Amino acid sequence: MGLGLITAIYGEYDELRPLPVGHGFDDAVCITDNPNLAADGWRILVDPSTEPPRLAAKRPKFLPDDYLTTSASVWIDAAFAVCDHRFAEFAAEHLARHELVVWDHPETRDCLYQEATYCQGWPKYQWEPIPAQTAAYRAAGMPEHFGLFAAGTIGRRHTPAMRQFGDAWLRECQTWSIQDQISLPFLLWREGITPGLWDAHEFQNNLLTYHPHLRHE
Repeated sequence: MGLGLITAIYGEYDELRPLPVGHGFDDAVCITDNPNLAADGWRILVDPSTEPPRLAAKRPKFLPDDYLTTSASVWIDAAFAVCDHRFAEFAAEHLARHELVVWDHPETRDCLYQEATYCQGWPKYQWEPIPAQTAAYRAAGMPEHFGLFAAGTIGRRHTPAMRQFGDAWLRECQTWSIQDQISLPFLLWREGITPGLWDAHEFQNNLLTYHPHLRHE
């Protein structure tokens, strides 16, 4: 199974950090609007977008098979740096068991409605239609306490089912808010998908290091 690594940086929200020597991925691509971006280990693909930067970055996040020819991939938010070459093996082991892999949410919230309340006032979300989004999800029958997942690192096989899921996830962010941790549980519930979970803590592991975004607005 060929395994790719993908990230995206639009609007200079993050620094692209080099990959470790012998990182183990068959391809590693960063999608960006910055033609001057470069870092060791990464293939840079300049793909300008007319969408706002945060939304533009969702397309490679949700549709990695548009940018990679591998049969599976791992998305990492550009705020994460791969700090150990064993990350590729770690990811491959999970993808041998699961079609989709995400983080269990690292905090105590277990519900998209709780997440919506928690983040509604953040500057980057304050103008997003989050109340209308959650109201639509309630009307569709979405239960409370279904589960909450972090989407900064996503493993998936490039199957037709995962392509359909990615298309649907992008539509949710285009229709509603860009806060994809709200739409993710809804789509998993609606489609009857049980994801695998990374066997580690999102921010306390030896494979990835988190760096705060350069911009937060």
